Amino acid sequence: MEKNLTTGSVFKTVVYFSLPYLLSYFLQTLYGMADLFIVGQFNGVDSITAVSIASQVMHMITVMIVGLAMGATVMIGRAVGGRKA
Repeated sequence: MEKNLTTGSVFKTVVYFSLPYLLSYFLQTLYGMADLFIVGQFNGVDSITAVSIASQVMHMITVMIVGLAMGATVMIGRAVGGRKA
């Protein structure tokens, strides 16, 4: 399936383009919730706090990596579109 992202509504195009990222962020959040649930069943407050903080750090790292990947994709797209590749 091929979709032209250069025509039509800008809002719909942005939503369509961002769906994979939103889905992956949602799944990562569910993973963090499952970790908290399992640790909460067997350990105390200290362990829950550690898992919660580690989950936030992982979210931050993931967002940074995704941002760098998006920037690289834009630069590659500009180079290919400008026939500089």
